[in-house]
Amino acid sequence: MAMNMAENKTLSYTLRALQLIFAIIVMGTDGYAIHVFRGHTVYVHFEFGNFYSYYGVPNAWGFLMFCAAWTVLIVIFHLIAGISFADRALIGYIRVAVEAVAVLSWLAGFIAVAVQISTDTCSAGKNSCGSLKAATVFGAFEWLLFVVTAALTVMHVFNSSRSLWISEPADAPQTSGSLAIVF
Repeated sequence: MAMNMAENKTLSYTLRALQLIFAIIVMGTDGYAIHVFRGHTVYVHFEFGNFYSYYGVPNAWGFLMFCAAWTVLIVIFHLIAGISFADRALIGYIRVAVEAVAVLSWLAGFIAVAVQISTDTCSAGKNSCGSLKAATVFGAFEWLLFVVTAALTVMHVFNSSRSLWISEPADAPQTSGSLAIVF
């Protein structure tokens, strides 16, 4: 049953489409929050000197935007790799690594933004709070989608019944019982 789910192309394309849609939603909501956020300059006085400090858009908001842009590239990569290079072992391992990076990035991204919602960067008077909350919720759903696709990709790559290794040409000498390493 699990192996059938891992090899189901309709399920894979549906999950990738949802990832792309949610990434576009996160780009829009987070981009709006970044656009309407008003940074401010603060005059800071210390014993050893005074300086002006500018408080701009929090870094977590930009990281969530990076996660959304990274997701678009991931979806394109998986579509191309699944069609053109499906029988290569190295591509399978790269797909697993890309999924792992995406899972960790989305986990870090939506949690970092969720933590900042309760701070003064998102107070009642700011216009970006509702947009940030929506971006955080869609970021959490995006993370869940990547957890599912990562599990399916791992099952597909490591439990595949077909040979994902380099195939020998038809006229290559047959080796009996010995290991042939081809570079």
